[in-house]
Amino acid sequence: MSLRSLAKGFLTDDQRRSVRRAINSVTWLYEKPLALYRARDFDRRLPYIPNGRRWRSDIPFDLHFSIQQGVIEYTYRDVPTLKHPMEMALYTLLIWKLKPRTIVEIGSKAGGSAQWMADLMKIYGIDGKIISIDIAPPKPPYVRPEIAFLHGDANKLGDCLSRDFLASIAHPLLVIEDSSHHSDATLAVLRFFDPVMQPGEYFIVEDGAVSDMGDDSHRGGGPGHAISQFLLETKGRYQIDASYCDRYGHNVTGNPNGYLRRV
Repeated sequence: MSLRSLAKGFLTDDQRRSVRRAINSVTWLYEKPLALYRARDFDRRLPYIPNGRRWRSDIPFDLHFSIQQGVIEYTYRDVPTLKHPMEMALYTLLIWKLKPRTIVEIGSKAGGSAQWMADLMKIYGIDGKIISIDIAPPKPPYVRPEIAFLHGDANKLGDCLSRDFLASIAHPLLVIEDSSHHSDATLAVLRFFDPVMQPGEYFIVEDGAVSDMGDDSHRGGGPGHAISQFLLETKGRYQIDASYCDRYGHNVTGNPNGYLRRV
């Protein structure tokens, strides 16, 4: 056991959060200027911007980081969930409207978001299931029977999801890309599911806000770059649904331009 792990064992959850915030406040003093520099003009680095739409969020730079800290600490049924507060509201609207029979989540983390969505579907009376894929599938203490946690890599989804399985999947389909936030991984997920997406169904590409926070340079341009490239490739088959992205202000979401509707 490492010294860090040993020290954490003597602290309560509240004490660990206080320590983490204290550390973050110090590191932020030198990280902020670098992040601001990296976040400059990232719109110009994207290959395609549909209809002249801005990619940046109206959320102020400092607020992005404050929200992110809360996201990291957020739990559902005491299981880490890592969902942006805006997405908790927007998913509630979208799942009610779409009534998906299948939700595929790429990136399970601890499994909290899959459990929340399964409970939400149950409340809404939706007879559906959730397939959650991760390179390290979680084993949360409580799992609804509608959830299947599978081992898989966002870059090689064909290894865990066969084409026959995709052809038999129940629709409407909602695909959530929430893996490494690297452009290559996001683009691989979008390309993989594109052939089976039907009109009116959605991709949700999570955490494009890493570009607003200057954290996309080591992610190949991040999710925003992948969305831009995918829209260029698919030539009008998908639209950015502003009714979700802009509900609280332009791209006031953790997923800027990340609600993609198949037309």
